Amino acid sequence: MPQITIDNTKCKKDKLCVIECPMAIIEMKDKDSCPEASKSREALCLNCGHCVAVCPTGALSLDTMKSDERETIDNNWNPGYEAIDKYLKTRRTVRKFKKDPVAKDELLKIINMAANAPSAHNGRPVEWTIISERENVKMVAEAVLDWMKDMMEKKPDEAKMFHFDIILKAWNNGIDTISWEAPALIIAHGMKKNPMAFTGCTIALSHADIAAPSLGLGCCWAGFITWCAMSWKPLKEKINLPQDHALFGALLTGYPLLKYHRVPKRNTVVHWL
Repeated sequence: MPQITIDNTKCKKDKLCVIECPMAIIEMKDKDSCPEASKSREALCLNCGHCVAVCPTGALSLDTMKSDERETIDNNWNPGYEAIDKYLKTRRTVRKFKKDPVAKDELLKIINMAANAPSAHNGRPVEWTIISERENVKMVAEAVLDWMKDMMEKKPDEAKMFHFDIILKAWNNGIDTISWEAPALIIAHGMKKNPMAFTGCTIALSHADIAAPSLGLGCCWAGFITWCAMSWKPLKEKINLPQDHALFGALLTGYPLLKYHRVPKRNTVVHWL
């Protein structure tokens, strides 16, 4: 676990780190002393970095993150409700992409933003696999087609419910409704035995989906690819995930072919207790 270090020459004894620490590791023995880490509880540290983030003077560091090496926050950054509301409302699921490839640097920017997504107990269970060539994304879609054919033989009722026959016919007519001819695929995966991995991947992918438009990119959740990868061995082998990992979600991404000019209506159901 990361060791907590407090620089007494910078500490203002404001108790902010004491209040913030979720595991109550940091304590003040009296009001005239600087905070210190409890040796008996330091092993409980989540490595969340909240103590580093909350200290205004940079007095506190962890072995894993030095205060003077971390990006500072401008507390006036917030663009306000209207700007964020507009940004979220104008985000669209994109199924028509330009043929332009997406640079790896741009894809990494999305991942680096998604890395700030919350995870249970700060477990950070998410790992990423990125397929950045259209032909390789197409190979994934072709594996999904084989799975759909298998499903139509072995589980015809389920296959019919999700219109696998129509999807296969569309593909044969040059219409791709599996990968939508996207130039890139972002896959989130984690250890099968980690009960928090599924939720962690979903939250991180949601952050990536929201981050993408800031770079001029659009996304579509790859539901059929995700479903197939959870059960179809040929696709698991094609994606080449670590043996002890499972795919918990994926995003197709690229530059949108079309622009949008209206916000569609969305219903909200709220139950107050």
